[in-house]
Amino acid sequence: MIVQLPKAATAAAVEVLILFLALILLPLAKAHADESSGAAVRGRADLLQRYPTKLTAGDTRPDQARAWDFTEDDVFRVTQFRLEVGKELRLDVGPADLGIGHSVDGAVWAVLIPRASGTLTSRRINQEIISHVWLRFHPKEITRLFPPETVSAAGATNLLAQMRVIANAKMNSSWQAGGRALIPEPKDMTVDVDTKDGPRRFFGVDTEAQTVQYVDAFENHPVRLPPALTSELATSAFDQLWEAFDQKYAMFVLRPEVDWASLREQYRPKALACKSTYEFAEVCADMLKNLRDLHVWLTVAGSSIPVFNRPRSANANPEAYPVILGGLHQTGRVAWAITTNNIGFIAIFGWNDSKIPAECGEVLEKMRDTRGLIVDVRLNGGGGEPLAEKFAGRFLEKEFVYAWSQFRNGVSHTNLTEKIERRIAPRGPWRYNRPVLVLIGQKCMSSCESFIGMMTGDPEVTTMGDHTCGSSGNPEIAHLPLDMTVSVPQWIDYLPDGTALDEHGFQPQIRFKPAPGAFEGDRDDLLTAALARFSQLPLPDKPPISP
Repeated sequence: MIVQLPKAATAAAVEVLILFLALILLPLAKAHADESSGAAVRGRADLLQRYPTKLTAGDTRPDQARAWDFTEDDVFRVTQFRLEVGKELRLDVGPADLGIGHSVDGAVWAVLIPRASGTLTSRRINQEIISHVWLRFHPKEITRLFPPETVSAAGATNLLAQMRVIANAKMNSSWQAGGRALIPEPKDMTVDVDTKDGPRRFFGVDTEAQTVQYVDAFENHPVRLPPALTSELATSAFDQLWEAFDQKYAMFVLRPEVDWASLREQYRPKALACKSTYEFAEVCADMLKNLRDLHVWLTVAGSSIPVFNRPRSANANPEAYPVILGGLHQTGRVAWAITTNNIGFIAIFGWNDSKIPAECGEVLEKMRDTRGLIVDVRLNGGGGEPLAEKFAGRFLEKEFVYAWSQFRNGVSHTNLTEKIERRIAPRGPWRYNRPVLVLIGQKCMSSCESFIGMMTGDPEVTTMGDHTCGSSGNPEIAHLPLDMTVSVPQWIDYLPDGTALDEHGFQPQIRFKPAPGAFEGDRDDLLTAALARFSQLPLPDKPPISP
């Protein structure tokens, strides 16, 4: 039955209903608002509490460089970010995702990826749209940069891999030693911005003086974005990577515990379930880490994805060379000096430039009348073995075998060639036939270790310092879908006595055990010890005779 009320009664009923709803629902709405507000407050993140530090000053000593970490728990969301340095530089970013890299002494870097928009304005460049921002700063400055009221823990963790790639690409340009973090002074910052249109903008900032220094050397080196991940590309890239090692990798015989087929079954489903190209690449890198091979490198869109690493301490302090030697000259990648008591010094920092052998030869001419020579390769990470051979031949009196090689030559992981000798012969217009100390250490690897092997053919050579890295590979670069590359080591390298170089290296004839602070400030105790050793040797006082 339907009862039709008069219009006046209907209006009155509606008014009563509205009043009823107001009395009941408004308190509920207020309670919900209070609860939401409380949740927002509780969700705020004080990053200085999260990453505490006791540091109040900078620390740029290379031997104190901090290892850093970055996980899903280090991804946050910010409501806004603003950085202004006088009239020189201004960054305005709305809602964004924030990644924080941290060490035992607090936060050391930040990556900021805008969710919507962000602008960079500077006196030099006017205004540009931001793709991402990379910041290096003193750990105690983090809450000044990111106040707690702007930060919450609701970051997009799917950006973890991309942020890590940005960090690895940018770290090498700012306050670092070997990829580890140095600590700038509280007033010093690096602001490194990749823009939407491509150019990279790099600024050194002094927040105390409110000054900005623009560095244009990085403009053409932004972090390149990879192709989007698809199921087909992921399948093809993973299978090609796995097969490249299965068919060509030489050192499986040195890794008997590695079951390569089982690793495929373990990691392939993880890789194909990834949501981004960066995440996919990290899964591939995790699989490759099982090989414990420093000559396995992986890149995505030109950016390095960390694979395997092991700590290797440096036993050199180039900043101390001029103080200890009484002055230092630089010829390209070669530093040299002659001491007041006529001892020569040559430091070679790499074998990765075709000019280096000629530079070494030019310097050696200046050493012709020295009573002895220190050849310092402690910070030499290798390069091209033929380049090293051109200089090492200047010290030899006869041809000899300095190393052996084995290559994969079949489908089985144990299919290897016989050991193939690698020989070196004397070269050059004259031979340096005086006492030589070759300073070595854990940073020596690859072709630098071959150079050390070559130098052992000189009866006047003595090695001094620490053991070398023990890593070689003669790798082939495989190009994969998704703009990825991977290096596949082709050989097993052996020392002159036939021992595998890998994870062994050269042992010094004179081992030097450093005391605390041995390579800090103006100290390089190993170099000082080498000079002291020469002072105790009966050194010839006549120049070498040309053949």
